[in-house]
Amino acid sequence: MAVLLDNPVRSYAWGSPTVIPELLGRAPSGQPEAELWVGAHPGSPSTVAGDGRPLSALIEADPAATLGDAVVRRFGPRLPFLLKVLAVERPLSIQVHPTIEQAVEGYDAEDAAGLALDDPRRSYHDRNHKPEMAVAVTPFEALVGFDDPAAVAASLRQSEHTDLAGAATVLSASDGLERLVRRWLTLDDAAAAQIVAALTAEASARRDEPRFGLVHRLAEAYPHDRGLLLALLLRHHTLAPGEAVFVPAGVPHAYLSGVAVEPQASSDNTLRAGLTPKHVDAAEVLRILRYEPGGAVAVTPVPAGPGLELYPVPGIDELGLGRVRLTAGAAVPVPGPRLVLVVEGTAAVDGVTLARGRAAFVPASEADATLTGDGVAYTLSTALDRAR
Repeated sequence: MAVLLDNPVRSYAWGSPTVIPELLGRAPSGQPEAELWVGAHPGSPSTVAGDGRPLSALIEADPAATLGDAVVRRFGPRLPFLLKVLAVERPLSIQVHPTIEQAVEGYDAEDAAGLALDDPRRSYHDRNHKPEMAVAVTPFEALVGFDDPAAVAASLRQSEHTDLAGAATVLSASDGLERLVRRWLTLDDAAAAQIVAALTAEASARRDEPRFGLVHRLAEAYPHDRGLLLALLLRHHTLAPGEAVFVPAGVPHAYLSGVAVEPQASSDNTLRAGLTPKHVDAAEVLRILRYEPGGAVAVTPVPAGPGLELYPVPGIDELGLGRVRLTAGAAVPVPGPRLVLVVEGTAAVDGVTLARGRAAFVPASEADATLTGDGVAYTLSTALDRAR
């Protein structure tokens, strides 16, 4: 039968003090609550309601029954996916995620350097990649991927600041984007402060222009941060509810505002590049960054049965996300292994009742499990069987 879960909440300064408490039906804690985690990642595992066992322990006790042979063969005896709810009240860091190969190299290098897993200088917390998708629950703003260098150069060319006008010239070269990013991320602190001050002044003067207006807004949240330079080069996206964007490895991104569901591979590997008081490992960011313009992949939901839409991400076996709109009398198949999270109304899965904000794990042994009720739920499984 399905397993009811208790799910941890992570508090970061960029989070909302009200969105996740409202989703969970409890009073606010007084702190910004940024992420609800549903899964078995060791950093913040869900636990079995009633007995407090980590979901990971339940899976490790019988991988074949909980995950199924196909998942164990492909990913090993661990849950390969993680589902989050993001509540973004102020912009969070510009960041980039590694490939599996880069994650293994980075994790081993930080181990060899003697960095503990909880060391604030640590970027790699596991040996896995972290492909992720953001599905808007409310209007959701994000910076994802580099913008067209020619468009950025056209804006900078009008500047009276020597450094900014010079950046326009650099961007005009075929390799100009990479050269400029490497230059800006490796400047010494004094030189970086000077150009950031120039950009902040430019953005204030030209705040009516979308590109500079966004930088002006980010400067109010992160004054003097060299991440403002990188933000100038990124592409701005606004997602309507239900729209989604997939972020591949190596693509720089930052979420700016709104509420989203975030399915991803089970990893906590984040390389921060700016707009943060946390550790920025510029050398490692430059090692894994992809410099070509674009990078964001729009994901269009596909009808897959009454009340069910799937969000296909080709080439990523960990992500089989579905959105279910439940109506009375209808039953939607949810064969395991699968996470189910209710975001509106109530539902029942395989005999387990889920109020709004509650989640369950459906083990692989429950191949005939169904979801019923009246509301909206997200389900996450692997994409090994895309017919599901």
